[in-house]
Amino acid sequence: MKVPVLWHGGLLAGALLCPGTSLQAQTDACALLKPADLTALLGGSPIAKSSTGGCTWSAAGSPKKLLAMSPRAAGPDATMAFMGARNAAAKGGTVTVTDEVGLGDKAFASLESFGVALVMLKQGRLLQLQYWAGAAGTAKDLNALRPVAKRAIAAF
Repeated sequence: MKVPVLWHGGLLAGALLCPGTSLQAQTDACALLKPADLTALLGGSPIAKSSTGGCTWSAAGSPKKLLAMSPRAAGPDATMAFMGARNAAAKGGTVTVTDEVGLGDKAFASLESFGVALVMLKQGRLLQLQYWAGAAGTAKDLNALRPVAKRAIAAF
């Protein structure tokens, strides 16, 4: 199984708990957001780069970037992967994890050493956003990511 290097450890662990689950992209992640959706978050005009694992947006001169990934897991496999990711992210006590409302059917956020990760479950499919803020994630970073996540999950 080929796994993108930048997958959130919790989601990766959750997907590994589901035999037969593939982590290949199922959605054109670059189509979920428009440049105007990301200008404030990234601090400039974003450029999208598609990859096997999803999409990465960055802006010239800014250390910030946003990654969007959607594994192929669906239905019960996606639900199990979501729950595994949620449980794994909360273990150890070194990462702040919060449940989120209004982002699909279920969602959680984690403040990470690189910034913020949001994992969302909608109609049996997973979407993960990673906001690389250039430093450890804060509540301010999460607040900045939420409106972007709402647009992405609405288009998902």
